[in-house]
Amino acid sequence: MTRKIFVMSLTVFVFVLWVKSSPAAEPGLLKNYTAVIETTTTKGNFSSTSKVVSKDGKQRIEQSANGKKSVTIVRPDKKLVWMLMPDQNMFMEMPLDVKNQDIFSNMQDSKVKTDKEFLSNETIDNHPAKKYHVTTSRDGKKESSGFIWEASDLNNFPVKYQNEDKTATMVWKNINFEPVQDAMFEIPSGYKKMEMPPRNMNNPAKGQ
Repeated sequence: MTRKIFVMSLTVFVFVLWVKSSPAAEPGLLKNYTAVIETTTTKGNFSSTSKVVSKDGKQRIEQSANGKKSVTIVRPDKKLVWMLMPDQNMFMEMPLDVKNQDIFSNMQDSKVKTDKEFLSNETIDNHPAKKYHVTTSRDGKKESSGFIWEASDLNNFPVKYQNEDKTATMVWKNINFEPVQDAMFEIPSGYKKMEMPPRNMNNPAKGQ
């Protein structure tokens, strides 16, 4: 579950970085798109491939691990995240962390500012792309920095991101801007809700 949240949060961060830093960015592209995201990190040798579907701020992230498929649905309109387990026809429900998981709320945050420096022209997954170094700050204090590649043939849509110390990399592939069905962001019929255990369940001392 931690890895799914990592991919989701990093995706939100990259798109906010893109919109805030690029006058040529078209936020409307985020309203309807699908893509395959390849994420790799040097810490822990973590790698994953996820299918991401987005519509009007809603997100669906599909992943497979050890032969099992999992689906995460982010619903900013309901302030909820659903974790689906298709093999068991069950789902878990969690509150939405707006700061880390809601793209459009972050885009509208006037406290977030960015500085962007062009570095080079490159080719990423057959797309001509411009590489930039981008730094973000909040209320005048630096928060983060990294590298972003924008595809010239996709209206400057981001196709790659790498953090400052180059320990985490994301590459977007098979990008499609066709309309997305609303049903992709709903819990399928027949699924049962799995109740989350109380936070102090494993530590009785907290209740004393």
